[in-house]
Amino acid sequence: MSQINPFSAEERLQAMVSAAYRASRSHFSHLPLRFIIDPPVDMLDAALARQVAIHILMVQFCIPRRRVMVLLSVGRTMVGQAVRTVDYRCDEPVFERTYRAIAARANDLFMTALHEAVEDAA
Repeated sequence: MSQINPFSAEERLQAMVSAAYRASRSHFSHLPLRFIIDPPVDMLDAALARQVAIHILMVQFCIPRRRVMVLLSVGRTMVGQAVRTVDYRCDEPVFERTYRAIAARANDLFMTALHEAVEDAA
C-alpha cells in the first residue's frame, strides 16, 4: 500500500478498498488482482473473491452502500447481491472461518498502513 494521509477521509477509504482486495486475494491466491477487481464472466471464484471484498468494506469497515458503489464503480444490485451471498455462505462453518480470517487480514493491512502513515507524519 502506498503512503496515505491519515487525515484524509478519501485516502483512508482508498486504503480500506486496497486492504479488502489484498486480503481477499490472500485466500484466492491463484487469481490475479485484476480478476478480483473486475471478474471475468465465467470465473465464479473471482466473483466470490470480489463479493468477499465488498462484504468486508460494508460490514467490517462500515462503509455505506452508496459510498461503496462510488468507490468501486459498481451498481446497487451488485453490492446487495455480494452482501447477501457472503451472509448466506457464512451459514457454513468452514466458509465463515475463512471469511473471518480474510476480514481480520483486511483489518490488519489497513491498520498497518494507517499506523505507518501516522508514524511518518510525526
